[in-house]
Amino acid sequence: MKAKIKLAYASVAAIIVWFGLGLQFYISVPAYMIKGYTFLGAVIQVLSYFTILTNILVALVYSYMVLSPYTLTGMYLSRGKTITATAVYITIVGFIYALVLRNVWNPQGLFKLADDLLHTVTPILFVLFWLIFAPKKKLKWSLMITWLIYPFIYLVYTLIRGQIVGTYPYNFMDINTLGVVQTTINCLLVLVAFLSFGAIFIAVSRFLNKSA
Repeated sequence: MKAKIKLAYASVAAIIVWFGLGLQFYISVPAYMIKGYTFLGAVIQVLSYFTILTNILVALVYSYMVLSPYTLTGMYLSRGKTITATAVYITIVGFIYALVLRNVWNPQGLFKLADDLLHTVTPILFVLFWLIFAPKKKLKWSLMITWLIYPFIYLVYTLIRGQIVGTYPYNFMDINTLGVVQTTINCLLVLVAFLSFGAIFIAVSRFLNKSA
């Protein structure tokens, strides 16, 4: 019974996150093209947001779990530590948005709907999925360091691309406006957030594993 509930939950959640992503591309790509971006440039711009990339990761975890659980990719994405890492990343999406970004712009209409789906609904649904359905194991504490690889690669890409094209997806990473020192401090604070949430999720997983 629990397996069926898990699949039903993952199916509904996958539809929600894919809808949010589709809506974001649908409204954002034309908006960027109005500003002078080419179609490809607009797509790359949307894909340059950590929020978008992480929501895609969440959508893939759900989708493979429902549609292709026994493929190599499906089995990898269904592992406890993979789901936990994804939970850390999508939690950071919601946390940083609520703490830093929510007050710097005021989306309306479809932009607000997409915004709420990707920054609030998806993080909450995935953390609940992790809590209820993800296999709980005694995860190694060293994983909280390993899980920094993805955000570190994103950081390097964003800073290099920002210097080339002159724009940054997030204002707290804008070296041109903030300067090297403040940008470095901001990135270190985000690093601390990743480590903190990684430690929290590992601790909870270990506790639930022990309780079980």
